[in-house]
Amino acid sequence: MARLGDILVRRGYITPAQLDAALAAQGAERGVLGQLLLRRNLISGQQLGDALSEQYGVPYLDLVPQSVNPQIARLVPENLARHRSCVPVGVGSGALRLAMASPDDIDTISETELITGYRVEPLVALEHAIQAALDRGFDDRLTARQTIVDMKLADLAAAELVVDESLLATVGADEEQAPVVRLVTSILTGAINAGCSDIHLEPHVPEMRVRYRVDGELQSVMTIPNHTEEAVVARIKVMADMDTTENRRPQDGRLTLVEAGGRVNFRVSTIPTVGGEKVVMRLLDEGGKNFDLKSLGLGDRDLKKVLDLIDKPHGMIVVTGPTGSGKSTTMYSVLARLNAVSRNIVTVEDPVEYRLTGINQIASDSEHGLGFANALKYIMRQDPDVIMVGEIRDNETASTSVQAALTGHLLISTLHTNDSVGAVQRLNDLGIDNFKIAGALLGSVAQRLLRSICTECKEIAQPNEQLWAKLVGDVAPPNRAKFYRGRGCKKCLGTGYSGRIPIYEILVMTPELGDAIERGAPASKLREIAIKQGLLTLADAGIEQVFAGRTTLEEVYYKLSS
Repeated sequence: MARLGDILVRRGYITPAQLDAALAAQGAERGVLGQLLLRRNLISGQQLGDALSEQYGVPYLDLVPQSVNPQIARLVPENLARHRSCVPVGVGSGALRLAMASPDDIDTISETELITGYRVEPLVALEHAIQAALDRGFDDRLTARQTIVDMKLADLAAAELVVDESLLATVGADEEQAPVVRLVTSILTGAINAGCSDIHLEPHVPEMRVRYRVDGELQSVMTIPNHTEEAVVARIKVMADMDTTENRRPQDGRLTLVEAGGRVNFRVSTIPTVGGEKVVMRLLDEGGKNFDLKSLGLGDRDLKKVLDLIDKPHGMIVVTGPTGSGKSTTMYSVLARLNAVSRNIVTVEDPVEYRLTGINQIASDSEHGLGFANALKYIMRQDPDVIMVGEIRDNETASTSVQAALTGHLLISTLHTNDSVGAVQRLNDLGIDNFKIAGALLGSVAQRLLRSICTECKEIAQPNEQLWAKLVGDVAPPNRAKFYRGRGCKKCLGTGYSGRIPIYEILVMTPELGDAIERGAPASKLREIAIKQGLLTLADAGIEQVFAGRTTLEEVYYKLSS
């Protein structure tokens, strides 16, 4: 068998001098030659994989941990898989595709064939990717995965399963253990334990796919056999008090689960697709939410700006950013700060996600004359001090909101714009005159949520020079600046990220900005004025978090360019 170093040199991936230096360093540094070269950024993962494929004479698999079905990964016992650095990645036609760090390990192949009854087709993969796939496949937090396996193995007579809604609606003590009931409960509790924000159940052939949105990213969790798909959807509808006989139109509902002594609410939405009904559930953990401005992640500089804005007796404050950027949490935190016996605070929301004691919350309902614009007109007759409008999306809502801000009320709302300056252009696009915008707008808060580097597998990394240039320009990074990444581990399910951190761009209205808005100055000119007056852009705020070792350049660029 050819040596790996010789293959890498022959392919032109490294020079003989680099190979000699790496071999000399093997005594002092951990790891085999390939891993050492990777750490030094002398070769890419693909180049190492191609060389290993040639060395062992088997195909190379660029293994993505999230693509490995956990049910397949569990076909081999965990101890064996970890000790031998192998993971099953697929089965078919009587064969099991086994990703291996050492595909010439005949003992591992023989033992796997004996355990599984499949003929093994070895593939070569990088060891860290194999371990990450195993971490994800044997993650005990998402217990619903094993429930799926149990369901497939159990004799449920499921091929002929007919959903009996009356049975599902009246679950008794014995029926609580029914597989479908246990499965739905497992999906809900698994989402809570995983820190998930949304659950997606998507009908596909041959199986329904279940995904969790964790830290803003969707992750595949399991698949549900098609013959139980209808029963699962029906069970969720029963729990959410929805019409189980209607599957041709969208429905909305709400369910509550008591978990570990706490109550977690789920907002449920169903919609018909060509493959069946798609279900999305949003977790609303009211007990776990702490709407406190100081706990949002605002730095001292940004916190002072926000406090100064909301201390004003009247005017408009808008929070901007794409869906999922944390706008609602920011607005609820502002309302919680303003909440006092001396203030009449009224909101109109679509829907009301969290209920705040002491605040009058109205659910927007266009069918009954309570759309944002109409509701706002009625609220104005209720002697409000502070008004929160869930979103400004049309001319009527924008006009009424600006009028409220100009007539002695503090109004807080959201706009879908990319940055803080874009709020001015958006209001203008909605038909608001520039002089009214200048008179009403107190400030604009743009924000994003960035995934945070996992603390368990955090390591120093080389910065991506192209992304640095796109974010910062020609300015070189400071000499002492360190960049980090997450290698991928069990805690972060192989993603390298765990949790999220916010970044903010806060535009505070000044006389000079107001004059420029009245003159109809373009957004580029407004941004130039704001930066001169101390505006910290989202890109700058993101780079601050990179230098602090909390996130990566890749994450900043991805969130600001999407």
